[in-house]
Order: sequence, then structure tokens, then C-alpha cells
Amino acid sequence: MTTTNIALALAYVPIPDEIASEARRTLQDRFGHQLAVARNQGPCRSCLRISKAPEDLILLSYQPLPDTNPYAEIGPIFIHAHECTPYDSPDFPADLIERELVVRAYNFDGRIADATVAAPGEAQRAAADFLRSDSIAEVHLRARSYTCFYFKVVRA
Repeated sequence: MTTTNIALALAYVPIPDEIASEARRTLQDRFGHQLAVARNQGPCRSCLRISKAPEDLILLSYQPLPDTNPYAEIGPIFIHAHECTPYDSPDFPADLIERELVVRAYNFDGRIADATVAAPGEAQRAAADFLRSDSIAEVHLRARSYTCFYFKVVRA
């Protein structure tokens, strides 16, 4: 992969608000799983904030890619049980900057084109490097340990 020093405007995209709202309202995810509210600590995939103390969270299944090929995996994510404001900032989510993250680049067919593990503070640069390629549609940032989806990065 060739990288340049050209600035690239990025957008940090949480899960769709309609998915979070539906899960809160029905306590069921789109895969038919019955959900529950539990006191826990974790990163909310809507507001992209990490709990500093136990909060009421809902654990649900989420599929970040369309179901068009085997890369369209389904995995567990947390959201706040209460309505929260979906992340909408041009800045990398502050609560996730200092985490070691898996950075996966997907092409326009929804297939993994490349991936890396980014050291704390390096995920934004890694995502930008991948998105400089015209063949990359989006980049997913995931937990290092369980590889659960956090959010996606696209060109702004």
C-alpha cells in the first residue's frame, strides 16, 4: 500500500440510529434475539462513548455490511439502554483514541481488502492510509481482543 501526505477528510460513522432506537424500543435485535438491559461498562456503538462506570446497556447483534458475501459477519455490540446522541463529529472519537484497534479495509464488493492492528493513537492514520486507495469503500474499527465492531470510517 502506498501512502502520501495528502490530507484526507474522514467521517466516523456509528451504527444507524434506527437500529439502536428499534433495539431500545422492542428489546429485540434484527436477528430475532431477545435483549435485556444490564449494568455494564463498554463502548456504546451509537454515541461512541465508553462508560466510565457501570451504566444500563443493551447487548445486541449487529451486521455492519450488507449480507452479500461471507464477510458480512454478525457480532455483539453494546448500546446505551437510554437514548443517546449518535456520534456526529469530524474528530476521531476521543474515548477510542488510546485503544489498540483492529483496522479492516473493505472494497466496494464488501470484501476485506487489507487489515492491520493499530497501536494506541494510530487508528485514524491507518484508516486514512487505507482510504487513500480508490479501491477501498470503507474501513471498520474493531476491538483488538474480541474484534467486535466499533464504528466505520469513510471519506467525508
